[in-house]
Amino acid sequence: MDNKKKMKIIEQLTRLQNSTDVQNTWLTLGKGVDEYAGVIHQKRIDSCYSGSAFQDWWESCFELLQPRQIIISAVQFDNRSDDKEEGNYIEIYNTGPSIIELTDWIIRSSNQNSDFFHEEQLKPYSKTRIYSDHLLLKKIAHSKPLWNQDGDLVAIYDNKGELISSWRYGDTAHSLVSISHICFDGNEKYTEADEYIEVSNTGDSWVDLSNWQLSAGKNQQFTFPKNSQLKPWGSIRVYTNHIDNSTGSFSFNSKSAIWNNRGDIGILTDYKGRVVSEYRYGNKLVTS
Repeated sequence: MDNKKKMKIIEQLTRLQNSTDVQNTWLTLGKGVDEYAGVIHQKRIDSCYSGSAFQDWWESCFELLQPRQIIISAVQFDNRSDDKEEGNYIEIYNTGPSIIELTDWIIRSSNQNSDFFHEEQLKPYSKTRIYSDHLLLKKIAHSKPLWNQDGDLVAIYDNKGELISSWRYGDTAHSLVSISHICFDGNEKYTEADEYIEVSNTGDSWVDLSNWQLSAGKNQQFTFPKNSQLKPWGSIRVYTNHIDNSTGSFSFNSKSAIWNNRGDIGILTDYKGRVVSEYRYGNKLVTS
């Protein structure tokens, strides 16, 4: 298996991390791991090393899947927390089940266009925060802030240079995020509390939606709270007056209907008020 084929498998695994298609996930995982295990097995045989087919398969699982336990879970870029002394940081989460050695892993900010190294072991189901002051000590004679206030792409790579997780906020996320659907005619009478607007991510990065806003008109706004996230290739819904844990648990908390059945406009803006996406339906499809 050449490197291109291995990278193709890794790309598939990255997408599968957030897939809700159970059968496709199992089938694709099994095929990829088995194929790579065959390569490891053949290399071992050709090199006359001792071992077993079981060990070859386990090594394949470990090499392909273990690094993907790590995700970026937060990027604090503008001291939005109540604790202004907390500082800017990137937060990394080990989703388990094994300890991950982060030595020589890379944190890259597109604003800096530079690499920063971090050395640490991260236990399963635990998080670590790497503060900008620590990262900047690794970089000599830098002149720019670590994170761009308008938007940035933050990524982490393992010690083999393979992309493990990425995070976007602000203008770098605009091309990935859109309003994908508005359910404007609910089943609940009078209040139509089960109506919703759906926001989708078409990319492979986590997107920070903190302080982004959805608007259906005057006095009909919803602001995403701090730490709101949209997973890669994922979707979330904001209901009129309903909580659905499986789709994000977001609601306008409006006692009356939000969306006009004859036609309306949904507008999504980022934390700086910049328009990211518009969704029109009905008589609002034609504007004067």
